[in-house]
Amino acid sequence: MIYLTKVGVADFLRLAPCAYVEAVQKREIRLDPAELVRARERLIMARDWDSSNPDVSEFLGQIALMRSKLVDFSPRLQLIFLREAVQEFQYAVDLRPNSAYLWAARMTAGSWLLETNAKIDRDIDRDDGLAAHELSVMSQAMQRADILAPWDASILQQILRVGDLRYLEFSPEIRLIVDGAALRAKKLKLKI
Repeated sequence: MIYLTKVGVADFLRLAPCAYVEAVQKREIRLDPAELVRARERLIMARDWDSSNPDVSEFLGQIALMRSKLVDFSPRLQLIFLREAVQEFQYAVDLRPNSAYLWAARMTAGSWLLETNAKIDRDIDRDDGLAAHELSVMSQAMQRADILAPWDASILQQILRVGDLRYLEFSPEIRLIVDGAALRAKKLKLKI
């Protein structure tokens, strides 16, 4: 009974923030930074009630990505939010490993993290060990997303964006996945 109560309260707490994030993503409403902070706080409260819900971590990751876009003038600040996004998507993937969307989100967030890390000009702030680790995790994420949803348009688009950006950095095995995704996207007549 207590468990069901916790899950119910957590579900109730996550409804409004998730609806807000989805509306912003669909461009139905404009992004309001104050509302974004409130949504994040409610999702953290929902996770306090039920930490086993991957939707909470997924939306916390989406919020972290939105926050990183708000501070594009500061790569150092962006790194903080992108690390948070990567952590949240990884946590969501750990809770729901059969979701191609979560694997693709993890891959994309990792790619943005590497891109931002490369913008840091000082050796003190830049994390040079990050690239090898992230490329490994991104490769795994790309493989999983490709296996779980090989014909899904949004998954294909993310694989191709990340694949095109980092093609030469990936192993030959991962390049084959990118090439296969390009062929499937062409058959589906997707615009990338």
